[in-house]
Amino acid sequence: MVATKQTSGGTPLWIRIWHWAVAALFLVLVFTGVVLSFSKSEFALMNYELATSLHDWTGISLTSLYALFLVAAFATGYWRVYLRRCHGQLRRIRIQFARVMRWNAAGPSHEARVRSRLDVMQPLLLSIQQFLYLVSVSALLPVLIVTGLFYLYPHTAPDEVMGFAGLWAMAQAHYLAGLLGTLFLLFHIYISTIGGLRRMIFGR
Repeated sequence: MVATKQTSGGTPLWIRIWHWAVAALFLVLVFTGVVLSFSKSEFALMNYELATSLHDWTGISLTSLYALFLVAAFATGYWRVYLRRCHGQLRRIRIQFARVMRWNAAGPSHEARVRSRLDVMQPLLLSIQQFLYLVSVSALLPVLIVTGLFYLYPHTAPDEVMGFAGLWAMAQAHYLAGLLGTLFLLFHIYISTIGGLRRMIFGR
């Protein structure tokens, strides 16, 4: 009963706190990841050993937060919200994309004069953002966490993955997941400027 009330009334407080905490941790991971990947002896954004330690502990904190999220989502029934959002998501994106294309082809019609391009694009952008968020939470974040744990504890990594050394494959997957996560974060920040930021602050 409590879960139903939370999900129907907006975004619960615990989801908003989790969201901002994950965002803050991910920003630290991105910065330290850049330091670890691209630092040179003649140039470094920060001390390499400090970046390594900070990256490891931030990654462990992110893993713990994700585990707590899974427990809370299933305990409160909030996972059903994600399930409803997944249903028909791609179909809604196709419909909204078709509407944008029709608006672009309409020329200087009355609707084109009244509605700005952003007004027309906003539903499509929000739907794409929601789809990418669901992919990030359900797939990208787990890949980032699992490969990061193999990187942190290399003795647990498989000896071989698809003909490649196991740890090397985990490192490449971790790097790729981090890059995709960074691109999503940038898109997510942009979308928050046209809709959604107030919801993640106030819940509605």
